Amino acid sequence: MRKRGQVQFLASWMLQTGPVPVSSPGWGHSTQLGFSLGAAMGAKLAAPEKLVVNVMGDAAFGMVGMDVETAVREQIPILTLLLNNSAMGNYERHIPIASERYGTKFLSGNYSQVARGLGAHSKRVEQPGEIVPALEEAIRATRDGKPALLEFITREEPDMAIG
Repeated sequence: MRKRGQVQFLASWMLQTGPVPVSSPGWGHSTQLGFSLGAAMGAKLAAPEKLVVNVMGDAAFGMVGMDVETAVREQIPILTLLLNNSAMGNYERHIPIASERYGTKFLSGNYSQVARGLGAHSKRVEQPGEIVPALEEAIRATRDGKPALLEFITREEPDMAIG
């Protein structure tokens, strides 16, 4: 787990058995933050009839989030689920001095506003009761040909006990 980002680890763990073979493509044991956004666009172009869901964290979106504009411009209707815990999980282990002195692990921003500004359907989800309606609305947007981003406000979970 230490060699992969928390969101990547959780997504691959939760989706390791999809309903159809190869229905949840992964990217191996790497940590290229944000890779999934471009991969999702490629998957949608390869299988336009399918709902393509991209799961990423706030740090990953910070690396490549402007590529949402590509999805909008090229009309690639993917659904991005962004988990925003306002932190880069477990980075303090690798950059302890920078984390302590400069708070380098902490992030801020309203990423749903960024996606909306780039032309995507977007919503910030802050309460559990908002999840299902937000998902239904976002899926409708993708079926109408528009990329969608749902930003889920979460909390940092420094210790993950999975596996």
